[in-house]
Parts: sequence; structure tokens; C-alpha cells
Amino acid sequence: MNGNNPFRSLIAVFFFFNLLLFGTSCELFKPIDSSSGTTIGRDRPRDETPDDQNGNNGDEELDPIQSRRVYDPVSGRYVYVTNAPTEEMDTVRWRLVSETTARPITEEGTDVFNPVVDPNNTNNPVTGNQPIEQVGVSTDGSRLLSSYNVDFLLPFLANRLEGGSMDGTALPVIDQNSLWSLHFYSGAQMALDDLKSQNISLNVSAHDTRATPARTNELLRQQDTRAAHMIIGPYLRPNIAATAEAVRNQEQVLISPYSAADGISTNNPNYVQVNPTLNTHLRSILQHATTTKRGDRIILVAGPQHRERLAFLQEEYRVMSGDLEIEPLEELIIEDQETNISSYLDGRGTVFIVPIYDDESFVANFLRLVYNANRTNQDRVATYGLPQWKNFSRIDFDYYEGANVHISSSVFVNNLDPEVRQFRQDFYNRFKAIPREEAYIGYDLTHYFARMINEHGTRFQYAMSRNPEKLMHTEFRFEPMMYIADPNAPNFEQATVDHWENTFVNILQFRDYQFRKVN
Repeated sequence: MNGNNPFRSLIAVFFFFNLLLFGTSCELFKPIDSSSGTTIGRDRPRDETPDDQNGNNGDEELDPIQSRRVYDPVSGRYVYVTNAPTEEMDTVRWRLVSETTARPITEEGTDVFNPVVDPNNTNNPVTGNQPIEQVGVSTDGSRLLSSYNVDFLLPFLANRLEGGSMDGTALPVIDQNSLWSLHFYSGAQMALDDLKSQNISLNVSAHDTRATPARTNELLRQQDTRAAHMIIGPYLRPNIAATAEAVRNQEQVLISPYSAADGISTNNPNYVQVNPTLNTHLRSILQHATTTKRGDRIILVAGPQHRERLAFLQEEYRVMSGDLEIEPLEELIIEDQETNISSYLDGRGTVFIVPIYDDESFVANFLRLVYNANRTNQDRVATYGLPQWKNFSRIDFDYYEGANVHISSSVFVNNLDPEVRQFRQDFYNRFKAIPREEAYIGYDLTHYFARMINEHGTRFQYAMSRNPEKLMHTEFRFEPMMYIADPNAPNFEQATVDHWENTFVNILQFRDYQFRKVN
């Protein structure tokens, strides 16, 4: 994958083709709008000018497809012209783009990101990379360098590119699984461009892992990957685990942008997990429910097959309260689709916490029970769930509204935010595509960690907890997760950093039939 052209040579053409097909064509066959008794033509907007000299609108409508009926300014009426010409409809004409102007996707490549290039530099005449020299030491014992190597290991899946013809009659088909990496890396490129004005010197490489352990391990043995001070990626858990082991005890830091799995790499302070784990989500939900809702009753809900998931919440509740002997939270085990929950709604307020993410039928049934039992007191109940609820497709939105659903989420992009709107426009102007969530993540993550490594050096992860930041898609609040070799140790004096994790989780409330951030 060449760092400069993951979108421009293929995905931009794909989206541009769709824009022509579904944007222009639909306008051609859009029916006439006569709801207000006015005439709407392609060249004349509604009520812009009167139809005659007296200012009256005409009482006739234009044909949906105009041909021989034209407006006569003398009589002020529409007349038929027997010899009126009929213009040809516009057609899309494709032409091949030279590979010298738009390089195709290849499996790997190097993108030199260097805002200051010395033309007299002869240390690396092939790539033009800045010579890397130590310029100082930070308070954390981190080496400060004149430039840093950054390597992206992402599943671009260029080997799955299919179809296409040299004469331009057929477009290539991009594997849908490639879109995550394409959007993510395109957002990262925009961040790197923004950093040029700040004189942050990075040598950036991008490689295609093909989403396989074999290819990932092959890349980890290559010189440019071994020389990277910071690695961003991969995507799948086995590949993340292999990369985490490769950076262990090295002067390298692995940034994992996607996986929320726990236990990928233990006792490894060079591993940074951007996506909060399930336990972090549950902890954030419980904290928000107890400190914000202040319900009279907090009830943990599960089915018989999910009952063990409540144990973590009970333990976390004891830790949060500071009283290990506190009475545990109520538990409600739903064994019947028609379970009567009316008794749980007595009082001034009830909060349900449902730690179920992999059983849409169970969640749908429980929300139905809450909705039916609580139609007159919707402001006295709140139901907390997990990020997967946002993608459930078989649940009536009235149930979300009636049960006052809140969910946790590692990503929330507010489309009304001016910064988000500007990014969306800039992304479209550059790639001719609407950015997906991954584009925002790629931009935010690259911008944050590039600045961190530039300011704090090769061991920048030890400075992350002192540098929280609010970004477009979330907030970064990194904390060290501790590792204790001896579980019988009387205190935490022997604890070491296991890994680093972002502990901020967005809490979204379903209100007015859309999710809104409330924390």
C-alpha cells in the first residue's frame, strides 16, 4: 500500500461513480412538485418569477420530461413547437488515468513525512528521510530524537482487489473489509498534513497485513518495521498479540486502535489500547448510573445464561462505594418472555443495567417489558446497555424511547460540531467520499500520538496520563493498568505497568429518536 494513494486511485472513483449514478440520475426522473399550486421546472425555482405580467402563477404544470412544450413570453402561455430540437441526455464518459499521475494500490510502500527536507543531506539520499539523532532526554527517561519512525500495519487487503479492465469499461471491486483501513489511513494522512505546519518530523511507512498472522509476522521481521519507534495497528487480535510481543522490551510503542479485548498482552508497558475494554464500559455505566441518575433502585438484569456477567458489576459497586460489606445491588434474572416487572418500577426512580451485547432477542424482549409496564412514567426509569445496542435492527425505537435507553460507546461523532463539519468537508474535497467513523478515529489518533512522541520522546506512553485531550470522536484519558506478579502480595508496591488503556467512555442517551451524548 503506497502511503499517498489508498483512496485516490480506486475508492475515489468508486464513490464518484455512485455520486453520478444516484445523484444525477434521480434528478432526471424526479416528479413535478405541485403541492402549492406552483410550477417547478428544472431551470426555474418555485415562485421565483410570476407567470404573466399581472403576477399570477400559471394554472398548468410542465410535463415531467420537457420536449416540445415551451414558454411564449408574448402570450404568457406554454405552446407546442412542432420542430423543437431534442437535446441528447448527458452521458458519463470514462477515460483511463495514467499510473504516473495516480499510482495504483500496491501491497506496501513508504510515505516520507518530512516537513523540512535539507537538499544537501547525503545521509539518506534514496528516501530523503531526516537523519535521526538524539537531541535530549525527557524527565521520564525518554530519548528525545530529531525525527521519529512511524509504521502503519493495517489490513488494506489489496490482494483481494478484483475485476477492472484497462479500457475503463469495468471498475475494480474493492473488498468491503478494506474500507475500515482505507478510511482510517485517509484520516491519518489528513492529520499528518496538519502536523507539517508544526514542524513535527516523522518518517511514515504503511504496510498491508492482509489480515493474516503469516503476513504480519513477515512484516515484523522487516527492517523498517523493526526500526519504527511507534507502530499503529493491526486490526485482528492474533496480529495485535504478535505485534505486541515484537515491541516488548524494545524502544517501540504499539498503538492498538480497534480491539477492545482484554488480556491481549500482559506485563507489557509498550502496549497502548485505545479502545476501552468491556470491563471499562461496565465500570463507566455503573458510575454514570449511580452518580447521575441517583435512582432509588439499581437493578442488574440478565438471563440465566448471562448471570455470571453480573459478578463484575457487584464487585465494582463495592469498590466504588468504599464499603466491601455494602449490600449488593438487586438482580433480576429474566427466565420468561412475559415476566412481570411492574413491582420493580415502584418508587421515584428505577435504573436497570443490562450487560448483554450478544443477544438481541433478549434485549428486545426486556425493553418491551419495560415499555409496556412504564408507559405513564417514562421519566422515572433508565435502562443502560452496551455499544452493540446501537446496531440492533429488530428493536422498535419506541422501546428505546419508552425505556429511556442509555448505552456506552467508544465513538461518538457529533455532526453538528463545527470542527466535525469542517473535517467532513475537507475529507470529501480530498477523497470524494463521505468519511466513516474510522476516518475520524484515524485523524484523532494520529494527531494525538504524533504530538505525544514529538514532545515526550520514545517513552511517551508514560506521559499520556498527564495529557488528556478531547477529540472529535471521543476523549483520551489514558491510565496504566497494573500487573502484579505475586497475587498474594500485601500491597501494590510490587505492581508494574501491564499496559495502557483509554478509560473514557461516551454515554449516549436515546432521546427524540436519536442518540445524544450526555457525559
